[in-house]
Amino acid sequence: EELVDDLPEEELESYTTRIGNQGFLTPGESENWAIITVGLSPFSKRTRTAEEIIEGLRADTDSLEVFSKIVYYIDAGPPVGRPITLRAVGSDDSLRVQLADSVETFLLSLDGVKDIDRNDKLGKEQVEVNINYDKLSRLGLTVADVAQNLRIAYDGEVVTRVRYGDEDVDFRVILQKRSRRRLTHLKDLPIPNAQGRLIPLKDVASLKIGAGPTSVYHYDGERAIRITGDVTKGKSTPVEATKAVEDHFNLHRDWPGMRFVIGGEAEQTQESMASLFRAFAVAVIGIYFLLILLFNSLTQPIMVMMAIPFGIIGVIIAFALHGENLGFLSVMGIVGLTGVVVNDSLVLVNHINKLKRQRPDEKTIILVAQGSSDRLRAVILTTLTTVAGLLPLAYGIGGSDPFIAPMALALGYGLLFATPLTLILVPSLYVIQDDIGRVFVWIGRIFKRRKEV
Repeated sequence: EELVDDLPEEELESYTTRIGNQGFLTPGESENWAIITVGLSPFSKRTRTAEEIIEGLRADTDSLEVFSKIVYYIDAGPPVGRPITLRAVGSDDSLRVQLADSVETFLLSLDGVKDIDRNDKLGKEQVEVNINYDKLSRLGLTVADVAQNLRIAYDGEVVTRVRYGDEDVDFRVILQKRSRRRLTHLKDLPIPNAQGRLIPLKDVASLKIGAGPTSVYHYDGERAIRITGDVTKGKSTPVEATKAVEDHFNLHRDWPGMRFVIGGEAEQTQESMASLFRAFAVAVIGIYFLLILLFNSLTQPIMVMMAIPFGIIGVIIAFALHGENLGFLSVMGIVGLTGVVVNDSLVLVNHINKLKRQRPDEKTIILVAQGSSDRLRAVILTTLTTVAGLLPLAYGIGGSDPFIAPMALALGYGLLFATPLTLILVPSLYVIQDDIGRVFVWIGRIFKRRKEV
């Protein structure tokens, strides 16, 4: 709390501390857990990002000695889970724990992976009763007999109910408090067998004292351990780290009965990207059919849509120069770019078609040259005004939004890169299309003459 409280006023808005649980990280309670939730000021009001603030705090907390582990987690944006989320699923308890330990060790060895955490944390101390089934059978006892007597001794059992006036009072039989606190009394706990003999618990079972699990987790009905972690931006990605784990472990050979279930940001990213690519395909098909209705042609829409791949090239170059990753929002910007980038081509081709209808005897190359010069100013001004509105958002001029900025960067640079190529490529393709059309007309005339002969 003291370290958090020392953060600059322009960065820190509030913080809350909970002792005894971990809040939303891992449900459960334990006396040796705590979580501090820090609320930062808006991104536009501070100079450091959340990652930079965490690294500053990490440098201070690494010198603290009384903690076994300190894990940092950034909760921002849509709830997609932690960047790395792996579940080791299987029915063999010891093998599952060994696999989780090996995965944790391997993740820590990867460059850029940090803040590894697991949900199989140990909680309060417990006494584990390990039954010797051979002795149990020889002495005429069952597991149910042991469980029932232990439950009555330590949890009690209501044996009767007496009514006092208008109130019913339950009478519960239970071991005295001082007896329940001593392990020797538990070892000597008498359990009646089928013949009525009292058998001490120590004759049929051994006791083991240790920390027990806080919760029992399942996935599709099987016991599971969830391993989570974070990555350092620029050094690794959730998908790369998850793929490295899958390639490193041969579960079929070395861990029979175990399996991995991928979740968190890697899973959500794959699903989101797949849905975005489907949306991209639908957008392209929709644009194509709308252009067919406009031009009454099957080939001219393809000519107009040639600007789309050049816009995508511009996005890739821009993100490479800025050192940014093509994430979910940037790909969403590319989907939006498919509709915006065809506008310049659309205006240009439509105007050339209009000139061609007005002057059908004029050479195509002359009409294309005139149409391109007529629409040059409109195309450039349309692009510049759009880019001028997007780039301030992309660079945070006058206020920034870290979630919308990648989308604006993709739209702005995609349009900026595609427009000059459109002004050169589309007129050239128009002339090439006209030449190819005249070749087919000439071939058709030859076949017609031969047929007449």
